[in-house]
Amino acid sequence: MYLPFKDNLDLREKYINYYGDIRLGKVLEDLDRLAGAVAYKHASDANGDLAPMVFVTASVDRIDLKARLCPDRNYRLTGMVTYVGFSSMEISIRMHAVPEANDPEPEPNLMARFTMVGRDKYTGKSSQVNPLLLEDESQRRLVRLSEQIKEYKRATAESTLQKRPPSAEERRVIHQLWLDTRQFQTSAYGSHASLPKNAVWLDETMMESVTVCFPSERNVHNKIFGGYLMRLAHELSFANGSVFTMSRPSYVSLDDFSFKKPVNIGSILKLTSQVVYSEPENSTFQIAVSADVIDNLENSMERTNTFFFNFSCPGGHVPCVVPRSYEDMMKYLEGRRRAQTGKLISKLQNAMPK
Repeated sequence: MYLPFKDNLDLREKYINYYGDIRLGKVLEDLDRLAGAVAYKHASDANGDLAPMVFVTASVDRIDLKARLCPDRNYRLTGMVTYVGFSSMEISIRMHAVPEANDPEPEPNLMARFTMVGRDKYTGKSSQVNPLLLEDESQRRLVRLSEQIKEYKRATAESTLQKRPPSAEERRVIHQLWLDTRQFQTSAYGSHASLPKNAVWLDETMMESVTVCFPSERNVHNKIFGGYLMRLAHELSFANGSVFTMSRPSYVSLDDFSFKKPVNIGSILKLTSQVVYSEPENSTFQIAVSADVIDNLENSMERTNTFFFNFSCPGGHVPCVVPRSYEDMMKYLEGRRRAQTGKLISKLQNAMPK
């Protein structure tokens, strides 16, 4: 995929934001499109014919922004299959600036990992995809690293806070947070006074939006395009982060998440963002954005997925986010875990052969 921002001013106008930078949300849409294209190409035969199957985005493992995207450069996005299961495949995507004359091949500005799942076109059941043919040691190493990431994700899922209580270390973190907030308690039981300027209550960092999903944003399956949902979530998280830091935060990464349920055309989509974790000493913070479909006839909501965006605020002020209830404590620990897991996956991605 080619994004010629330098050469195509009409394209640049669609991607540029108020600050003169590239809109990351638009790029997230392109990443999802490219992952789908790579999946269909891998599932084709030597003649380019495709078996009766369709692919859906099952999850996003990680999207790291390594360097700023400049509107006066052209970019190339390349994707390749790095792991294949029975009906699933993991796709690694890199985004590079196109080298100028006599310039060396630059390092990637962005790296991403998607998991696509194949389904039978008529029955909707799992359908086997083509295996990988490994021709050299670098390709075998690539698969081993993908297997390592997959195993780490599996182990992390088994120890989720919904299944197991916090670890001993995490219990110490919770207790220390409770001790740190005791000085802000008032005489009334369970109530707190205002925090200092360098701290914010976690339950006061919420920001919401509601969107009606139109047919123009549908995918080939007549559902709302997953990349569009990522863009909406990213833009809401950026707005929330701007209010939280009272400045302009910089996108760092999107952590692992799964598309649990499809969003139908015409759905009323409610996005709820909240700062769940911060590291003031590193000028970084994490925002969770949950996506819920509102059923206006039944007066109910159904969760489709939750995104986790990481931001930095270099040279700015990142408050310490403080949980007030046990539920907020769990959100804080979940954000802390994801921050640690994301750093490991990012490290493994950087170790992958080019």
